[in-house]
Amino acid sequence: MNEKIHRDAAPFVTRVRVRDFRSIATCDVRLEPLTILAGFNASGKSNFLDALRFVRDALVLSPSRAVAERGSLDSLLHRNTSTGRAAPSFLIELHLAFSSVQGEATYEIQIGRDPDQERPLLVLTEKLRLISREAHAQYSIDAISGERIVRGDDLPGARLGPDELLLPVVGRLTPYDTVLRALTSMRFYDLDTNTLRELDDTRVRQTQLGERGEHLGQVLGLLADQHPEAKESVDGWMRWLVPSLLGVDRRMQGDFATIEARFWNGDPIVPFWEAVNAGTVHAGDPHVQVFQREQLSEGTVRGTGVLTALNQPDALAGGIPLLAIEEPELAIHPAKVSGLLAAMAEASHWTQVIATTQSSDLLTAEELQPSSLRLVEMAAGVSRIGELSRKTLQVLRENPSYLADYHRHGQLRSDEEEGA
Repeated sequence: MNEKIHRDAAPFVTRVRVRDFRSIATCDVRLEPLTILAGFNASGKSNFLDALRFVRDALVLSPSRAVAERGSLDSLLHRNTSTGRAAPSFLIELHLAFSSVQGEATYEIQIGRDPDQERPLLVLTEKLRLISREAHAQYSIDAISGERIVRGDDLPGARLGPDELLLPVVGRLTPYDTVLRALTSMRFYDLDTNTLRELDDTRVRQTQLGERGEHLGQVLGLLADQHPEAKESVDGWMRWLVPSLLGVDRRMQGDFATIEARFWNGDPIVPFWEAVNAGTVHAGDPHVQVFQREQLSEGTVRGTGVLTALNQPDALAGGIPLLAIEEPELAIHPAKVSGLLAAMAEASHWTQVIATTQSSDLLTAEELQPSSLRLVEMAAGVSRIGELSRKTLQVLRENPSYLADYHRHGQLRSDEEEGA
């Protein structure tokens, strides 16, 4: 049984404020249920997503480990392009909406240098404010004279180390569990073709697609067994993306799972769709040929990874409140990439979707609203992230088909440019 849920129009992360993180000096970005970050290479799209990912990792691991996985604090602090000096700290603030409890929250962390140089970093501030129909909660933590001071409605005696966040400590308590569970369940996909093809030990059962594409075979098998409508949705989108493809499935090799694909090798077009409509598209049916993982093209493998991420069981059931995908259109034929955008628009009914792209072809789908586009540009070494300008939006409302051509020719303008 397919357990897709349909949320209201409110996204999980409604607004992101970032200061002095990597190439971002400052930004204040509103997000939609589906948001597309469009920009050229090295414009800062991935840095924006990494700000969101850093919050997740700091809560799951620790701020120190989250920084260490990215190299060092120096590599994360924004540098002034005029002086070359790094900022003393960075700040990330997320505004959240919870449809399940009819609530909203704001969570903020600031990480910076230790002025005494005794530690690699300090958590300078952490703030949470939650308002829902069931409860209100808030706290703030500031580092003052080397000591971290906790101010909160019910947490006056809390003691924290210099590299410790409070939310993971109180995350088992109501209502803090709602915020912690949602923030730590965000997923960020930068798919790797070799990882998507790899053999996976099924004795360690996995129900979620890894962020590099781990466990693809296992998740496809789980969809086929327990969520057949979702599996058919994945196969249906793949038929749009790849000519003659019937579906991609789990393949067992001993105790290991991987992938294989079914292709139509009979007469094209009409017989292909007759077979699809009749359901005669499985291994052993007439004109169905099975190809193993090594024989599959990069576009087939990557497309399957993107669509499986969007339709995996945890996303369908609301267990992944935000799902980000880096450049989903890679290796897909330009004439077909609009299908990926349509699939992402469909998935935004059950999970918030953010995608980065440098492709104008991804912007041709009718499902993309210009208001969902965020332009990411590099200017004098600083990333600027903004919505389309009012003038540009007005033109696109009257001529929505111009969006891809405007992007292709560099004619889209952001609100920041218009206000400059």
